[in-house]
Amino acid sequence: MFKDKINFHFINIVFALLIVYLLILTFGVWGGIVSTIFEILLPFVVAFTLAYALYPFVRKLMNKNLSKAVSIAIVAFVVCAVVVLVIWLVIPVMIDQLIALLNWLVEFVKSLSTKYDIDLGSVQQYLGDANSLVSGFSKSIGDLSVSILSKSVSILTLAIVSFITAIYFLSYMEKIRSGLKRYLRRKNMRTFKYIQRLDYEVSQYFVGLEKFMIVQFFEYTFIFFIIGHPYYLLLGMLCSVTTVIPYFGGIFSNIIACITAFFVSKTLFVLSLIVTIVVPNIDGYIISPRIYGKTNNVPALLTIFAAYAGGNLFGFIGIVISLPLTIILLATYHFYEDDIAQKLEDMKNKNKGDN
Repeated sequence: MFKDKINFHFINIVFALLIVYLLILTFGVWGGIVSTIFEILLPFVVAFTLAYALYPFVRKLMNKNLSKAVSIAIVAFVVCAVVVLVIWLVIPVMIDQLIALLNWLVEFVKSLSTKYDIDLGSVQQYLGDANSLVSGFSKSIGDLSVSILSKSVSILTLAIVSFITAIYFLSYMEKIRSGLKRYLRRKNMRTFKYIQRLDYEVSQYFVGLEKFMIVQFFEYTFIFFIIGHPYYLLLGMLCSVTTVIPYFGGIFSNIIACITAFFVSKTLFVLSLIVTIVVPNIDGYIISPRIYGKTNNVPALLTIFAAYAGGNLFGFIGIVISLPLTIILLATYHFYEDDIAQKLEDMKNKNKGDN
């Protein structure tokens, strides 16, 4: 009788709020510990994510009767080759184009300031500092200076440890997946099918994204080079990298292409404008469907909302992870759609019965 009068849900909520309050009060004690643990685990998280993204390519090679070791070696070699080519061939040209762009911006701001008698001294200073920074970085790369290497040692260490660990994860990925499958089958077949669905959707997203980024780089670099844009390689890389930002990344890259072309010549501006109108439609209606197929079909409005919400909540990282998280949520909803509908129907019937 006494148990019936106790509201256990209310007690659970009170305890949960009390725990949250105590965690906030003691943040100075455990915050540093969590930060240290995160720094230690970061290379392994990055490594597992990289291995998970590369595993479908390893699997494809293994399906062509290549051994696992050879398949992993080929994928690792291709990744290293791409990184080396980008560092030694692409980045120097990009830096030269970036320096030229910054020089042009400095002159443009100076002319605006003189022509319209506007005080843009702070803007000129920022652009000058950026130009000096990029020029110094370019010279340091050319000279292979120790200062750049020492400043980048933490990033290099993270990259090397993550890459080596990713290779180990790739070699054990099949065992990890098989072990998880066996555990889930024994535990709950419904949960196993749900994880299987998520695994398929997320892996297809990574494979499609990697292919699409490569296509975008060569596509835009070639097109802007053909029309004579002075920053063709910089724009090609920008279009490729900003692919991870849904919708807004492509718009940002196209705006930069048009603005820089406008101050070069009217002809180049018109050609760039045509490119930024025609090519994204070709990508959206022809290339993207062929790469992604029927998976990851997220409505445009939901994608924009997810990117906006992710940016407001977690900044740039939130924008980047907004699409994969949306894909996971949509896959979850579609998988449990019937269960959710049945639960809502039961609640509706229960409310009717109570009334």
